[in-house]
Amino acid sequence: MHLEQVFPALYGNKHGYIKRLDPKEFEKRLGELDFLDKYFRVEFNGLENIPEKDGALIVGNHGPFGADAPFVLKHVYEERGRVVRALADRAVFKIPFYRLYATTMGIVEGEPNQAVDLLKEGNLVSVYPGGLRETIKRPDQKYQVRPFWGKALGFVRVALRAGVPIIPIACIGIDDIVMQLRTAEDMKDSFFARQWQKTMNHDKYSTPLWMGLGPLPLPIPVKLTYYVGWPIHLGYGPEAADNPEVLKNLQERVVTELESLIQYGLSERQRSRDRILKAFGMGGRRFLKQAQIVGRQILKATEQFAQAA
Repeated sequence: MHLEQVFPALYGNKHGYIKRLDPKEFEKRLGELDFLDKYFRVEFNGLENIPEKDGALIVGNHGPFGADAPFVLKHVYEERGRVVRALADRAVFKIPFYRLYATTMGIVEGEPNQAVDLLKEGNLVSVYPGGLRETIKRPDQKYQVRPFWGKALGFVRVALRAGVPIIPIACIGIDDIVMQLRTAEDMKDSFFARQWQKTMNHDKYSTPLWMGLGPLPLPIPVKLTYYVGWPIHLGYGPEAADNPEVLKNLQERVVTELESLIQYGLSERQRSRDRILKAFGMGGRRFLKQAQIVGRQILKATEQFAQAA
């Protein structure tokens, strides 16, 4: 491990921009994801769309805890042999133990100039334009990106300045790894939320009340399936980074492509479930229907308990 990773400010890297990575530490961190990789039965489709060389900006939908992001780093490295430098909310770097974890994973704060530098150097960079707001969305907003990407034009500006394509990646299953009992809005005045907001010095840091696998502190073991889209070549030079109309049009193009991938993934998941039901016949369908009824009853009872508390 390099001192630069532990004390980035000493090397002039105010925002955690670490150029050097310790390969052993990086691979060790990825190895620590093996259990969760199997737990969620992670599957990637379309990884051949990740270029073998040169820079590209990867964008995607984002779910609870940002749990979808590490698997992109893991699978792109293990299956394509390329390191992805992830951009993260500055909150990550205010948590001491996580700051060290982030830097050994090659994660840097989402500062535009740093992102442009990394891309120009030929790196793959990932970013989630919906940010924290997308990770704490309400249950009725599952797999929606448009409400959270509305004013997010920075990622397009960065790609234009660096002269690189944008690659959309959809993750199906990520919005189902927990059940949301109370929304972030409901929880914003709770003691925990106030303490967290005080620590982060911003009122946006409020999280919903989630429940995973029953009383266990584990997420629901749903299958995570990723769909990697074709690289979107923007067709403009760096000067277009200051053109609001171009930025908005390109953002719309990326959002539309990502939404198409998400809808395709959701349709594929439903078709897979239908095939399973057909294989089980009417008995399996009755069992699943009854299980869904019981599940809704348990969820309703849990919500009532949370509200009473």
